[in-house]
Amino acid sequence: MASYNVQSLFIFFAIFSLLGGGIASLYFKRLDTSAKYWTVATILWGITGMATVFRNELPPLWSYSIPIGVNSASFVLMGLGLVRLYKPAPQWPSLVVLGVATLAYTVTLELCRVHAGPKVTLVLSGLAFGLSSIWSAYPAHVHFKLTGNRFSMHMRWVMAGLGVLHLVRMQGALTGWGVQTFGQDAWTLTIWSAIFVFGMLRYFTYVAMRIQQQDDERLQVAAALAREEEARRLGQQLARLERQQSLSVMSASFAHELNQPLTAIMGYSELLQHRQRTGQMAEKFTLGVLDNILANSQRAADIIRRIRVFIQPGDLKTQRVDMRTVVDEVCALVAPQARRLDIQILKATMPQPVWVLADPVQMSQVVFNVLRNAMESVTSCPVREIRLTLGLIDQEVQLSVCDTGAGLSQEAASQAGDAFYTTKISGLGMGLSISKTILAQFGGRLSLSNTSPGACALIGLPVALAC
Repeated sequence: MASYNVQSLFIFFAIFSLLGGGIASLYFKRLDTSAKYWTVATILWGITGMATVFRNELPPLWSYSIPIGVNSASFVLMGLGLVRLYKPAPQWPSLVVLGVATLAYTVTLELCRVHAGPKVTLVLSGLAFGLSSIWSAYPAHVHFKLTGNRFSMHMRWVMAGLGVLHLVRMQGALTGWGVQTFGQDAWTLTIWSAIFVFGMLRYFTYVAMRIQQQDDERLQVAAALAREEEARRLGQQLARLERQQSLSVMSASFAHELNQPLTAIMGYSELLQHRQRTGQMAEKFTLGVLDNILANSQRAADIIRRIRVFIQPGDLKTQRVDMRTVVDEVCALVAPQARRLDIQILKATMPQPVWVLADPVQMSQVVFNVLRNAMESVTSCPVREIRLTLGLIDQEVQLSVCDTGAGLSQEAASQAGDAFYTTKISGLGMGLSISKTILAQFGGRLSLSNTSPGACALIGLPVALAC
């Protein structure tokens, strides 16, 4: 007997399937459902292939009908494994149907073997293997369309080709070629060689599909992280630019505020210079003048410090922040503008620290944006008053900023805080949107409502636990 024959093909493919399935089964608990289906199907093919080889030594039921029935079920199981790649829903109903169908098919095949002859069983086995393979090409096609995995496209053609080869094998029912599985004729050897080549390609293509899928998932995760980091960076840059724009609008007030201490410093310096020239330098008077110079210098330095801190581009720092300090700093920052516009800012804070976990600069920006909006709303009103109330309610730090302006229209109340929505003639409408985004980073919220008179903005943040 020639060394290369159909039996040697069965032996080689059965051993290959058992080895591959056995190695995969060592990691069975770590495999997903799709890989588990393929592992079980591969082992079933190896066992049934070996049983087929010993057809002359084993009873026909155990070497023909049962192996063919179980082997056809392994083909369907591989198809179900492909379905699981894109449809994770439980498949117990399909598995139950597969088990019942396999039993019915095996019984039918055995009856036909006994009563109808080899040509009928050839048609039945060819149909089972051919149709199940062609059906398995469909989930591979769906997976390719959904994911673009190029190996899914290859699997589609491998499964379809394998199915066609099994259907072609049925021609033996008419021509008599290849009726015997282990026949020595050229046709039988050729058709089974092609079938086993496609069978090997099926295994390797599935492994390639899964490797490609893992690579794609890693790329998607990396891309999502990159987008998140870019969004965070752009968000911080936008917030910083918005702070700078806000200060540029108030630059005239800051210039006026700085001009006062600088003018005082210059006046006191000229006075000291004049006293020095005229010899009228008294120690007590000189010390008083120097104290005034230092006080005005500190006042100018405080103004510059608040501006610098407000626009600094530093990285996000989450730390315990006393909201009383934030409110005081922002009120001092807008004080020059408020005095120039004759706006009265009233504060009602708590005597003890009110801690939140946040970035101090970004919290200042949130309070600044809300307070500036309130100032703009009262500019044209006869009563120009803004009241800030800081309190602790149900483990939430709440800061309300209420004004005596004209209030909000129904549209403005529902859309205020949305990006690019604004009721102003100039401006991008990003201030409150940025504020909402900042607060969301720290589990906070921003809401707007109408009061009588005016409107009220409410900032809420979870209270930070004491150290």
